[in-house]
Amino acid sequence: MELLQYPQGKSETGIEEKIMALEETAWPSETGQKIFPSAPDTYVTSFVLLENDKAICHVGIRKTLLIHRNIQYSAYGLSEVVTHPDYQRRGIGTKMIQKAAAFIASEKPDISIFTCEPKRVPFYTNGGWKPLRNACFVGGTKQTPFRSDSLGLVTMINFLSKKAVAHKEDFQNTDIFLALGEGRLW
Repeated sequence: MELLQYPQGKSETGIEEKIMALEETAWPSETGQKIFPSAPDTYVTSFVLLENDKAICHVGIRKTLLIHRNIQYSAYGLSEVVTHPDYQRRGIGTKMIQKAAAFIASEKPDISIFTCEPKRVPFYTNGGWKPLRNACFVGGTKQTPFRSDSLGLVTMINFLSKKAVAHKEDFQNTDIFLALGEGRLW
């Protein structure tokens, strides 16, 4: 197995297609037409595990600024986390999110925040994130908000800076709005 960080200096040709083929195993598109990265304005990097020239695990990392209760935070999040069905339940995904968590910590943001299905909460706690009870992550736009609670998702967070830790109570029992673009949510 080969672990790549993408993009990198001169990345391997065709890596985007390999990532999209892997994502298709989890989220089949109706048209078969996908782009990678799906939101280039927030995309930072990906960790991709390859075996036999096929992507078998992917973790995308996003970043943007978040203003919450009149305080600005640098925010990173995970996106498009997927392991090929033939490779699941081997600890590969856990190692990949831990690698992503270490990368995020090295970037020194204030917080890392994203959403996941309730059944995935234990998986992401292995990377250091904790569920925010009674908090809703709201993506989309001000005009067309995209609420995580409308999808039954859990908001996961890791407070990384002294500023974020000092204000972590501000993130409890509230909406956390992050303008990511129409229909977008981490």
